[in-house]
Amino acid sequence: MSPEAEGSGRFESWATVVTVAVVFSSSLALLAVSWVWAGPPRDWLALGILAVLGIASWTLRETSVGQRVQISFTSIVMLAAAVLVGPVGAGIVGIVSTLVALGPDKPIVRVFNIGMFGWMATVSAVVYRLAGGPPHADGVAGAAQLLLRVGLPLILADVAQCLTNAVALSLVMRVANGVPVRMHAWKLLSTMGPAYIGYGVIGFLYVVLWVPARVGWFSSVLVLAPLFVARWAFVQYGEEFRAHERTLRALVAAVETKDPHNAGHSDRVAKLSEWLAEAIGLGHKEIQEIRTSGMLHDIGKVGVPTRLLRPRRDLNDEELAVIADHAHGGVDLVRGIDFLEGSVDGIAHHHERWDGHGYPDGLAGQAIPLVARIVAVADTFDALTTTRAYRPAFTVEQAHAEVERRAGTQFDPQIVEALGRVLARHDWTTTDRSPELLASAGVALDHDEPEVSDLFAARADLRASLHSAAPRQVVPARGSA
Repeated sequence: MSPEAEGSGRFESWATVVTVAVVFSSSLALLAVSWVWAGPPRDWLALGILAVLGIASWTLRETSVGQRVQISFTSIVMLAAAVLVGPVGAGIVGIVSTLVALGPDKPIVRVFNIGMFGWMATVSAVVYRLAGGPPHADGVAGAAQLLLRVGLPLILADVAQCLTNAVALSLVMRVANGVPVRMHAWKLLSTMGPAYIGYGVIGFLYVVLWVPARVGWFSSVLVLAPLFVARWAFVQYGEEFRAHERTLRALVAAVETKDPHNAGHSDRVAKLSEWLAEAIGLGHKEIQEIRTSGMLHDIGKVGVPTRLLRPRRDLNDEELAVIADHAHGGVDLVRGIDFLEGSVDGIAHHHERWDGHGYPDGLAGQAIPLVARIVAVADTFDALTTTRAYRPAFTVEQAHAEVERRAGTQFDPQIVEALGRVLARHDWTTTDRSPELLASAGVALDHDEPEVSDLFAARADLRASLHSAAPRQVVPARGSA
């Protein structure tokens, strides 16, 4: 996982520029202080080799494996540098790794990465020394002594590097995007932590091979060559991930071709569902499944007659039941597709209600799968903030108030509370439609409107007719908060 700066539309604000300038200049200042405290790099040949490896690791990092997943071995090289060339040498390796590498990063992102990696490398080397780690691991022999005198200080250096990375990124994201430091730092630590455990172990083996085992520079080949093979495997996984994304896009395009006045709805629901999942502290796998559910929640509409998606009149009970059957229809479409298995519950149950008066199965409370409770809130919120032929879009504040009013009846109160936190952290804009598109959309209430949910809630006979009209077996509900 590469600890590089995260892109943002507001990353160039004056406050962000000042923050990045402080990170960069303080990194150079820390390097100067370390020179006075620990002296220059001891082994210039080792410094040159490590710098080249750092550049190679940064340049060849894989940044498109998937959502939030990146592969880079620069941290391993910087940890080894902390022992082999000291604080100043490690700082130089960190800075040079990002300074020389070519790439499409914006200048402000490049400057921040240079400063942050300089901080990470120098701080980890200083912590190694302060923890009693011997320079260059000289005079250490025997497994027990290596673990105690080199391994333990290097573990502390690894922790310091991870924390420095998380704090630096969280601070700049707080300034750039208003994301709370604590929330973003915890998110980073929860995703980067396992990777840093591996970095520490491999960095320790690297040092042991270089000095006590007297393998020297060839240890770079012994340690890093298998890692680049692993990187190749992750690249193949990335290709599979992107193929899945293309499949999702094709499915969404099929829905939007049939229902053009709702174009973009699937992407927005997926984004908001992802934010909600993050806000309640779910893990990477769960967040991915919820994002996919949000994107495909209306996939069953491809089986709904077009005349019912753009009606010129109010729909009767039978027609409402046909549209409501899109939940079952969506399950039928994705069942059997392995990588979509985790999205089935969200597709099937996103119109269930917390009070048990929703459809298709009348589930209530925590019996409703968590993914469906999340998608339900995102689905309705986006519907409210979208212009319709029969009403203007709600403002963000109005839509939020309406969703809050329905907490405990239509929606899970926990997810509604999370929506408030999400809207405080992220920008959400209303979706306006052109007069021409609105004219073709029809006048009947969209099935995502709260009034339609209330209609089903008040009409037990309508819910019963839905079940009898579509008796197919829905995948059993999974997961609860």
